[in-house]
Amino acid sequence: MASMPSLTRPWLWDPLPKIGERPFRAFAEFHSTDLGVEWIDHVARLARSGLPQTFTILTALVWMSGTAIGRAVRRSRSSVVGIAVKASKVRPLFEISAQIARAAALSVLVISALREPSRWFYVTPVCIAFLLGIARLLSNTEWRHSSLHQVNFLLAATLLILILDNVLPLLKAGADHGLEAIKIHSLWSLGATMFVALVTPREWVPPVLEKPSDYEMPDPVPTPEETCSWFSRYLTFEHMTPMIWTGWKRPLEMEDVPPLPWYDDPLVLLPRVLEARKRCKTTARTIFDYQRKELISMASWIATSFTFQLAAPFAMYNLLQYIADPEEAVLRPALWLFLMFAGPMVKTLTFQQYVFESTRFLVRGRSALTQELYHRAMTSMELEEDVINQIATRGAKDEQESTTTSAGRLANLMSSDIDAVLRMRDTLIGVVGVPVSLVLTGFGFWKVTGYSGLLGMLFMACCGPLPVYLIKLMAASQRKIKMAQDSRISLITEYLGSIKAVKYFAWEDTVLDRVQGARNKEQAQLWRLSVISTVISESSEAIPIIALMIIFGCYVGLLEQRLTASVAFTTLSLVNHLRRNLNMLTWVTRTVTDGMISLDRLDRYFASTEPLTTFPEGPLRLQNATFRRSKNASFRLKEISVDFVESGLNVISGQSGSGKTSLLLAMLGELVLESGLVTSPGDIAFASQTPWLQNETIKDNILFHAPFEQTRYDRVIEACCFAQDLDELSKGDQTEIGENGTILSGGQKSRAALARALYSKSPIIFLDDIFSALDAKTAAAVWELCFCSDMLKGRTIVLVTQVPWIASQADLHITMDAGMVKDVERNLGVVRRPVIPESVKVEGEASSGTVLPDPKPAGSGNKTDKVAEEIESSGKVSRLIVFKYLRYCGSTVFIVFLGVSSFLCGGLGVSTSYWLAYWVDSYGKGKYVDIAFYAGVYAGLSALSTIMEGVEYLIYNRGAWSAARRLHRGLLRGVLNAPMSWWKDMPVGRVVNRFARDIKSLDNSVGDLVFIVADTLVSIFFSLAAASSILPIFILPALLSVLIGVLCGEMFTRSGVVLQRILRATHSPVFSQFGDTMTGLTVIRAGSKMPAMFCNQLAKRMRPLSRIQEANFNINRWVAVRIDVITALVSVCAGIIAVSKASSLGAGLVGFSLSNVTGLSNAILYLVRCLNQLEVEFQGFQRVVEFISIEPEEKTEAVAKPAVLNGSEIVGGELPAGWPRTGSVELRHVTVSYDEGGQDILKDINLKFEAGERVAVVGRTGSGKSTLVLSLLRFTHVTSGQILYDGVDITTIPRKKLRQALTIIPQEAVLFNGTLQSNLDPSGVVPVEALENALQSCSGIASFQYRNNEDPETQNDNRGTNSSDGATETLDSETTEQTALLSQADTIDNGTITPTSKVPGALSLATAVKAKGENFSHGQRQVLSLCRALIRKSKLMLLDEATASMDYETDRGVQVVLRQELNTDGRDRTLVTIAHRLRTIVDYDKVVVMGAGKVVEVGSPRELYSKRGQFFEMVKHSGEEKELAKIFEGADDEMDVGSE
Repeated sequence: MASMPSLTRPWLWDPLPKIGERPFRAFAEFHSTDLGVEWIDHVARLARSGLPQTFTILTALVWMSGTAIGRAVRRSRSSVVGIAVKASKVRPLFEISAQIARAAALSVLVISALREPSRWFYVTPVCIAFLLGIARLLSNTEWRHSSLHQVNFLLAATLLILILDNVLPLLKAGADHGLEAIKIHSLWSLGATMFVALVTPREWVPPVLEKPSDYEMPDPVPTPEETCSWFSRYLTFEHMTPMIWTGWKRPLEMEDVPPLPWYDDPLVLLPRVLEARKRCKTTARTIFDYQRKELISMASWIATSFTFQLAAPFAMYNLLQYIADPEEAVLRPALWLFLMFAGPMVKTLTFQQYVFESTRFLVRGRSALTQELYHRAMTSMELEEDVINQIATRGAKDEQESTTTSAGRLANLMSSDIDAVLRMRDTLIGVVGVPVSLVLTGFGFWKVTGYSGLLGMLFMACCGPLPVYLIKLMAASQRKIKMAQDSRISLITEYLGSIKAVKYFAWEDTVLDRVQGARNKEQAQLWRLSVISTVISESSEAIPIIALMIIFGCYVGLLEQRLTASVAFTTLSLVNHLRRNLNMLTWVTRTVTDGMISLDRLDRYFASTEPLTTFPEGPLRLQNATFRRSKNASFRLKEISVDFVESGLNVISGQSGSGKTSLLLAMLGELVLESGLVTSPGDIAFASQTPWLQNETIKDNILFHAPFEQTRYDRVIEACCFAQDLDELSKGDQTEIGENGTILSGGQKSRAALARALYSKSPIIFLDDIFSALDAKTAAAVWELCFCSDMLKGRTIVLVTQVPWIASQADLHITMDAGMVKDVERNLGVVRRPVIPESVKVEGEASSGTVLPDPKPAGSGNKTDKVAEEIESSGKVSRLIVFKYLRYCGSTVFIVFLGVSSFLCGGLGVSTSYWLAYWVDSYGKGKYVDIAFYAGVYAGLSALSTIMEGVEYLIYNRGAWSAARRLHRGLLRGVLNAPMSWWKDMPVGRVVNRFARDIKSLDNSVGDLVFIVADTLVSIFFSLAAASSILPIFILPALLSVLIGVLCGEMFTRSGVVLQRILRATHSPVFSQFGDTMTGLTVIRAGSKMPAMFCNQLAKRMRPLSRIQEANFNINRWVAVRIDVITALVSVCAGIIAVSKASSLGAGLVGFSLSNVTGLSNAILYLVRCLNQLEVEFQGFQRVVEFISIEPEEKTEAVAKPAVLNGSEIVGGELPAGWPRTGSVELRHVTVSYDEGGQDILKDINLKFEAGERVAVVGRTGSGKSTLVLSLLRFTHVTSGQILYDGVDITTIPRKKLRQALTIIPQEAVLFNGTLQSNLDPSGVVPVEALENALQSCSGIASFQYRNNEDPETQNDNRGTNSSDGATETLDSETTEQTALLSQADTIDNGTITPTSKVPGALSLATAVKAKGENFSHGQRQVLSLCRALIRKSKLMLLDEATASMDYETDRGVQVVLRQELNTDGRDRTLVTIAHRLRTIVDYDKVVVMGAGKVVEVGSPRELYSKRGQFFEMVKHSGEEKELAKIFEGADDEMDVGSE
């Protein structure tokens, strides 16, 4: 390189003899000189002047003084009581080594100063450092820790100045002198002190933390991250090596992962984010506020990294100039070789620190925001649906309405939206890194190509609006995809959560079509997004290439300059850097766009929440209190005035929809208090109408985080009649009950919720209809043991019930009607008595038989680790699974086409660079160079390469799109057709996770990763081949680098895959608690200490999640640093080889080789990471394939056994035409188990139900009643015997056909999000008239009124809002609690319901239904379930305790409708009812009494009562003995009247 112009102006100061003024002259020389080779002499002169040393000492002293003053001020202001923990001890070996090294360095420098007096400047800072290093050992821990920073600063600064003084002058090409021995010793001694300082483990100083009052935070302990050396922390991440070695030898376990540092503990972060939220209203400002230091650090690291990424092109430019003309060089090539290594290394290390800080920002942000969202949901009222929809759609009027529930939306905010917001952290790359790079790249273009480079950058700037426009299109697609995903997941969650109902009604195909329809809409948007992404990527590729052609054209054509190797390949390298930065900017813009949508959703949520209603402390009392569910709700509890009896039993009763549950919720603060006064104790135990239980053991559910007291616990178990149930379970009270108690019966769940309330020490207990799910004998026993003893002594009980004999024994009886208190009856001092005398009760219990255990998952008694179970379900993935995935992408021809497209793209990319080298070397052949020809070929190859890359990406993406479509459909079909035995063992949340996380992975990640891996492999292959073809000797270091890279990658992958597996598993408990909490929010918030307890539990589950996340991110830094070091060394080797071969090779070919080599680092590292991530993502693919291969409930209808009619095989195996003609059922010696080879549940059952009969099945909980009904639906395994339905053996009938031929009304009615019409007829095949007739038949039951849409008198809007019982209400403030609202004038005359008036707010087929029917009361949901059954017109109807929770009037209405329906079209339709309420079945034709899985009694109700057997005992326990006895002992007409 030609030397730059020398000094052109005189020195500012003449030489002066005074030593003290020498530094000013050197400083002036340095800043008054144009940069050339002379700058080296000026820097060296400044270094030995003494000014830098003086500045270093002053800086250290100021730093030390400021630290001491700051510590004193903090101590004087702080009143925090810290958590007492011990500091780490000084490590003698490292401390002694450090002291020896400092002493040796000081000695060498003193000797050097004695020989050369000017070097005393170096002795002073080292001497201060030595003395300070000794003095710090005599100080306390905090001072010892902080003073070490000043010691190392003095030594490091002195070493740097010494290098500038002695080593820098040797870089001049003409320098022929070496270093003196004493100077070499000085450098080595100071270097040794710094090496010891870098590798010395840091001392851990315990933090001073404020002990949280309500939260439980573990004591901080030193972690490897806090105690590792500076060398490990900032350079090598060596503290991760022990874990990686462990992962190399065996699969990692949770104990192998480094602990979480104290400053990342969730409960340390929670107060910070809550305080930040108070100061800042928006989520973005909140994040900036509480993570300000992290953001500043990230900005500094990324700016440094993007600055040093241009060091390698600068070094290659000068090295190629040296190779082209060694004689003109003014600096030694060793400098450029060093920069080719040091530049990428500094860039790598700084970028890895940026990534480290950004991932730590991610972990802290996720932990803090998740807890904040949980905390806000815990302390806020439930949002209205319109607000939830606005959050989902960002308030856009043209967007589709969200169909998700409030809980589902909150879970989505916690998962996807928080992640999307935190991914915006890389905005700093676009805001800080890319601008720095653009400025430096522009300067580089100008230095290398002059104005032509600036023209190229100007062209790129003019093309900027195009990607911005495309990104806006992408943002719109992303928003639509999010909404489509929400809709699909909501449908799947809803249907799979009620999978039993789906199978009851054989709706599998209907559900499949509905979900797949939502999926098709989602995939249409996904493909549109892929096309837009391809266009963006192509524009990002094409614009820099066109800019490159402009630069070369202007440089060669207009400026008429020769295109040298240094210019060509440096420009190409700069353009590649620019292209990567623009691609990164595009990617950042995409994440920012996505993140802004999520930020807006989070801000809308936080702005919409309102705190819970709080009441003054005092006795439970309401004075003229008026409540609304929300501010916009029409239904109200109006002017409620009640003084509840303290330490007494207060009973609330009333018709369905009258406001009973609303009153309880109002007193819990869940409703808005509009007027009046309410006082209440702060601590209440609440058992809701639909029992809420956690996925824990029975014991844990009862304790509910309270301390265990054996005596109290045993008494609660006895009072709730749980002892016998626990004896039947293999693990007793250690049995895990599954999600919301799936292995328990309805009565067992109610008693578990009651036991939880009883075990608590809350002064007030709210019980919402706990007796409805209990059989008569169990209810009588619970009544006696809980309410007739001193079990509840001193506690105020508020009980909602429909049982009349309980209300008569209450101290206070409140009757609700239409949201108002209709009547208040006081019976102070009433003595509560058991239902029957003690002697009778004992005999009845003794003869009731053994309770049969309800179906439960295999191994349900084992207390399993949820994380370990999920890890095990992930399994290890074979790398050959990629071929299995490719088969889903397309045919063999398609797969071959994929490979060919990848090789074409790789070959075109290398050909483009090779042609540039050929063009450059053509100048040295002494021939005419046709610039247009060379430029045209280069432009053509570049364009073809760009187009081919886009085509290749679309081909891969289409294959991934097709694979995701096939896999989703197969997954959905697999789980819908899975047998119920499979569902017993499989949590619904895990299945939904397959449709959410794993399908999302298949949509967004797997296909892209397969493409990237294939493309990168081909790129590495062509790069190695190209470099080795030019420099064959290079194949050795290249292969060595690949070998080491693969080895490091394998070590990383073995640990990384397991960590990713554990990471996914640790997500599940967090998501599970969030969803579980949202379901049981009212129960949790009722207790005064429960919200803090659950926040503690969330933090406990967040700790392992954060711990695994940090370890997973850190091992990525570990492998990145090592691979970058290896490839940087390979680049240096390539440079050395190129210098040695400079005389025999053209500069163009050398540049071509070096340009391929310099890209190896990123390519190998990228490949290792992508292979690791691909193996992780393939776990999701494997899980999906496993679910697809589930053995279906019915393998195929074509192979069904021949049908059997009345014991004789039907010819051809076809069912008779018009089957079933009647509802007759016969069981012949039937023995049933839940699973093949399992325990017999029903034993030798012989029963016959004639067509047209109404049959009741009664018995104690667990006696086999439900099993009998499930057997008719083929949900059990018939071990022996036959079950005939209309003469056909049901085991020979395909299950779907069988279930379509009968109807069941289950105990818990299931409604889905949609309309009444879609709920009554999901398949859409039933005529509208039939639907309207069914609704009209049920009018007047449970505040239920139907209106015809065509009736002009009722043409008004059917708008609704939430009610206290979750009902959809009209705007009529005078209506009752629900929308479907009772016409008070409706009457039941002679068994017929006659509507006599119309209600403006009545139902229509278009009435909206929320998920799970939340806008209807429990009774109304059952009435709609009845309508659904009427529509099917089945010959056999099954009722499984469907009216247990209804009041007597509603129950009577249901029975009247059923009687009318059975008498329609002849008496050939059979009704089988499982009942606890005996009054319901007094007029039935037949009663079957079950006990211990056997038939105990069969006969008419009157016959069985007269036998004085089991049925008689049940009447005795019913609490209505006198009324029932009068019916059974009276005349037939009395019996009919009583039933009505």
